[in-house]
Amino acid sequence: MISRTSAYAIQLLCYLAEKEEKEREKSKGVFEPVFVYDIADKVGVPRNFLSKIAVVLAKKGILGSQKGPKGGVFLKVSPDKITLYDICEIFGENILKSDCILGNPQCGDSVACPMHNFWKKERERFLDYLRKTTISKLISKK
Repeated sequence: MISRTSAYAIQLLCYLAEKEEKEREKSKGVFEPVFVYDIADKVGVPRNFLSKIAVVLAKKGILGSQKGPKGGVFLKVSPDKITLYDICEIFGENILKSDCILGNPQCGDSVACPMHNFWKKERERFLDYLRKTTISKLISKK
């Protein structure tokens, strides 16, 4: 349903959100940036792939980065403001695409294939879930 890239981005953001939540409980809101390679190793994602994802998220203003020996990435946006839909949009998910699941080029609301009405409802339900689900909600369900 969503690409590997978006799934890895969500894992990265969940990891950072959980880490910041734990650090907030221990300290006074001081968060240490985390090396992307360390996150990749902990969540089981290819290092180079996750690094590229982090660069995109930083360019979009979701992540901040710090260079140097105590460098790494950190959240710039609160996890309760980042939806799964936002992440899918950033990585060019074609979730709004509504091509016929059976490949019928004429399929649409006026000329529907046998799957059209079912798939349309399920797709809308899925999009609604992506729009309503934040990174905060995901980490609170663990």
